[in-house]
Amino acid sequence: MLFLCRWPNGDFSVVKASSKDEAIELLDEIGNAEASPVTSINDNFMAHFVLTDDGDFELQGWGEETGDLIMKRAYPVLDEARMSSLDKSDTERTEIIRCAVAKEGERVVEKRVKIPKTLLGQNLKGMMDAPTRKIDRIVDEETAKRLKGFKGKGKAS
Repeated sequence: MLFLCRWPNGDFSVVKASSKDEAIELLDEIGNAEASPVTSINDNFMAHFVLTDDGDFELQGWGEETGDLIMKRAYPVLDEARMSSLDKSDTERTEIIRCAVAKEGERVVEKRVKIPKTLLGQNLKGMMDAPTRKIDRIVDEETAKRLKGFKGKGKAS
């Protein structure tokens, strides 16, 4: 599945993952997306990139449906401003759009997130700012490794 993450600063990312939780873990490469809106994209999706002379790729554009989807889902204030300013002068339209962009940068507020299930996990989260699911998984895996082969003293009760 494809997921769209709308970052609080106004940026967005698209990631392919098997679940929303996995998408949030993958997005950790960019930042902690766990407090940001992450929604699935079930519609058609198309992006076109050009190869630059330096060997990099630059986004050239979106498919028509994709651009509409991104605007409606992630930037409703900007979408409305663009549509409602079509009959305005270039100067007025530019001002309306700039105002909408500023509002979009403030519109998304980070939501509360689950805290890790252990004190160690909570400390790690404070240091790493990684998604809680990822922190819990790391702590669980490391704990299992350390306890594997552990033989306690006496009999278990």
